Amino acid sequence: MKVGDLVKHPQGITNVCSKIYSCGLILNSKLLTAPTGDRVMQYLVWWCDDEYGPMQYSEDDLEVISAGG
Repeated sequence: MKVGDLVKHPQGITNVCSKIYSCGLILNSKLLTAPTGDRVMQYLVWWCDDEYGPMQYSEDDLEVISAGG
């Protein structure tokens, strides 16, 4: 995943608004180091129809629907 990709929540996520979380844009990405030493990529996503602003997600929480150019 990279900045500019369109993403959605994968099929397994529940209790979210299907309209808002059907399409989002990756605005930023950063590599974080967990206390265990594991490295985890985090993505800042702005969801369609979301008036509250972007939110942070790990790669496992997202599915690419269209790669940005």
